[in-house]
Amino acid sequence: MIPLTLFILLLCALALCFASNRDIFSPGKFYHMSLTVYFVDIFLSKQNAYIYAIYLGYVLVGMGLSVLEAYTLSRSGAVPPLRKPSGMVPPRFVLVLWALSIIPILAQCYLIHITGGLVALAMTIAHRVGEWRGLGHIVMLVKLIAPINLVYFAVGLAFTKRHAGIWWMVYLLHLLVFAVMALLQGSRGFILLQFVSMAIVYHYLRRPVKLRYALAGGVALLVIAGFLGTVRNNLTRLENLHDLREMQGDTLNLRMLSYGVNPLNVVFEREFTDYQYGKTFLTPVTNFIPRRIWPDKFESGGVVLTKFLRGRHYLGLSHMSTGIVTESILNFGRPLGILWGFLLLTLVIVLLAVLYTKLRTTLDKSGRLSRVWIVLVYAYLAGIGGNLLFGELQAQVGGLFIRLILLSMVMLALRVRILPRWMFARVGPSVHEGRP
Repeated sequence: MIPLTLFILLLCALALCFASNRDIFSPGKFYHMSLTVYFVDIFLSKQNAYIYAIYLGYVLVGMGLSVLEAYTLSRSGAVPPLRKPSGMVPPRFVLVLWALSIIPILAQCYLIHITGGLVALAMTIAHRVGEWRGLGHIVMLVKLIAPINLVYFAVGLAFTKRHAGIWWMVYLLHLLVFAVMALLQGSRGFILLQFVSMAIVYHYLRRPVKLRYALAGGVALLVIAGFLGTVRNNLTRLENLHDLREMQGDTLNLRMLSYGVNPLNVVFEREFTDYQYGKTFLTPVTNFIPRRIWPDKFESGGVVLTKFLRGRHYLGLSHMSTGIVTESILNFGRPLGILWGFLLLTLVIVLLAVLYTKLRTTLDKSGRLSRVWIVLVYAYLAGIGGNLLFGELQAQVGGLFIRLILLSMVMLALRVRILPRWMFARVGPSVHEGRP
């Protein structure tokens, strides 16, 4: 009876979300997507009463976000952004983006080399947390390919092009490079975030994405994520890549449907008493300090939870995600931790609603390159509220911090003129325009 009641409330929350704001890429849509996809198991399996209560709290927070979005938009007088490309794309943009791409490509080649080759790298993907320990700086350079490719895509939408067909063919080559490197990272989130971000960019810079296309694309991405999860889990037992034809387990790994419930089950099946007192909330900062400088630096919520679950069988090869409430319980215990988790979640939700309204009100008042920057930042921020329902704080906040730094570096490179303007004088009028 309780699962049915919660499901009805979820449907009401979804109806309110779409009725209050028809923008399909608002923060509320991403929040409710996480609330639906990653908590399917709460409707299929019997859960602890506390877990039902926490999920009810998540649903109520989602309703509050929908109301807040509608209120802030009505007060701001925001109008749908104009989505027309203007101004010829400066020739140096493409040169700069391809030049920057050399950095992650070389970093990927180096990672393949030090792990013993392409096959050896594939074998380590499933347990990359342990196998790639000490290589964080290399992995970060590899991941620079994502913001470069996203900026490349956004520039193509925001500016006009003299030979559009050729321009987009060259971009597709860059997208292929990204796809190969993303698969070699073994992170489903890394791949899916890119394509979701591309949809957001297209929605705000070119034309609105219709709901039916967004739903179809979302289902397709979830199926791809399930398949990639199965492939990744089979890689560790292979002698060569041809053995993938004999994959064990289901074709689709659907464990993501219980990502939101699993960490809560861990802390409610057995009481956790080794409270961290806020230390895991500092890991988005402390995680950047190398262990050779600080050997006993704070452990993230995922590490603490996995150690608690596996005890002496913990090997450090992979870690569970926590979710904001579970991580708060690890720090302060059940009563105070639950309260603290919801306070943090509410704070993030309010900030997201404010930033989203700011996006809608300033987009049309900004220059072309500034418009690209605003939309790209929002693309990385939009899903953070929903991700906190099942993700680890360090992975979400620390990962967001890294993505914004890398994105800022790429955007700064586009604004810097290394070659003199006269070198592009014959290319077209774009170089004689005002600042992009």
